[in-house]
Amino acid sequence: MSIHDLAVHWAAGLARELGSDQKQENRMAFGLELLLGEIIKWIVLLGLAGILGLLREVVIICAAAGILRLASGGEHCNEYYRCLIGGTIWFLLLGWGVSWLNTLLTGENLIIIAGTVFVLSAFLLLLYAPGDTANKPINDENERRKFKRLSLLAALFYLGIMLETAQFTATHFVTLTIAAGMLAQVFTVTPLGYGFLHWVDRVLTFD
Repeated sequence: MSIHDLAVHWAAGLARELGSDQKQENRMAFGLELLLGEIIKWIVLLGLAGILGLLREVVIICAAAGILRLASGGEHCNEYYRCLIGGTIWFLLLGWGVSWLNTLLTGENLIIIAGTVFVLSAFLLLLYAPGDTANKPINDENERRKFKRLSLLAALFYLGIMLETAQFTATHFVTLTIAAGMLAQVFTVTPLGYGFLHWVDRVLTFD
């Protein structure tokens, strides 16, 4: 039984208990499918990250990218299993890269990286945020300005955290992981990011 089938089955049971109509049942099924999908995705990603010794890095990267995504939007894969496979590989590779680089960089290096990542991210967000999709277009210009402003505020907030954590050896790992999370998310609002994720969609098409 797929996640979709399970969500539909549970929604039907809830609808019977609550006396809901078909429209409400469909909404419950959609919400349950999203919830189940996210739970499974996090279990798989965090489980593999823990096994590989990358849990700390992956959690921070995902949190940084996820919070920024709320404002900036961005492209994603069209099917759940493609998001699961592609996202898991993507975040594990980022976690591994950050873990390795953290052993080589000094506080001064990290301050330069933080500033560079912020400037690049702010520039790309100004150009491309918010990134909408075919399923969730953002046609209202006021909405676009609002989300662009929120995206830039989030990037500025991250800059503050990165500059602060770069000052102390014990928190150096936070600086680079936030930078990686920012760049990972900003990438998804750019034309190159859209093209890359469409390519991932094609590569992971098994039917």
